[in-house]
Amino acid sequence: MRDHLTTDLYVYDGECALCSRFVRFLVAHDPEGRFALMTAQSKAGRAIYRAEGLDPDAMETALLRIDGRIYRNLDVFTETLVAIGWPWKAAGLLRALPRPVAGWLYRRVANNRKLLQRGQCPLPSDEIRARLIE
Repeated sequence: MRDHLTTDLYVYDGECALCSRFVRFLVAHDPEGRFALMTAQSKAGRAIYRAEGLDPDAMETALLRIDGRIYRNLDVFTETLVAIGWPWKAAGLLRALPRPVAGWLYRRVANNRKLLQRGQCPLPSDEIRARLIE
């Protein structure tokens, strides 16, 4: 079992179909398994949210930890895509957005994610389950 304290980690809303679809994308494009996964609803996920000063029940952002640094909001999406390489690395251009614009853009998607998702939240695949840290 991986140690969630030392590995690169993606913490996401496990009850959000849009978030779960992004996790499926991540797993498909991260064949070496660089990122461990954790749902924000897990005991450890909730503890990480609290440690970052976030309400674990609000689900206001996913969290990404790379080399000990925590990312939030649009930076989660951007840095995840940069980390998995080309052609997705081109998303690094989003870093040039002014912080208020990046925040506004992220909030629009995050606040409307239930409207943007189609259907039920997919069950985790075996590949996703193998990376999940409880």
